[in-house]
Amino acid sequence: MPEGHCNCKSIRVTIPELPKHSSLCYCSNCKRAGSSAFSIVHVLPTSSVSIHDPNGVLKSYRDGDTRSGNVIVRKFCGECGR
Repeated sequence: MPEGHCNCKSIRVTIPELPKHSSLCYCSNCKRAGSSAFSIVHVLPTSSVSIHDPNGVLKSYRDGDTRSGNVIVRKFCGECGR
């Protein structure tokens, strides 16, 4: 089962299998959010993502400054910011 975590390991994320679809996003929102030239986007059902946050540090940011007008909800660790 693939697993990841934030930098301080306060939050752990698991998925049942590797995503079947991934892409690179070069939009200004994703570049800003990832502090990079692009973001890697994995497409999978929300119900298959398990977020383990035993200390309650998970935070959300609603990014509505998009070209499409759709809101992107970005989740991150309130301790380390990742």
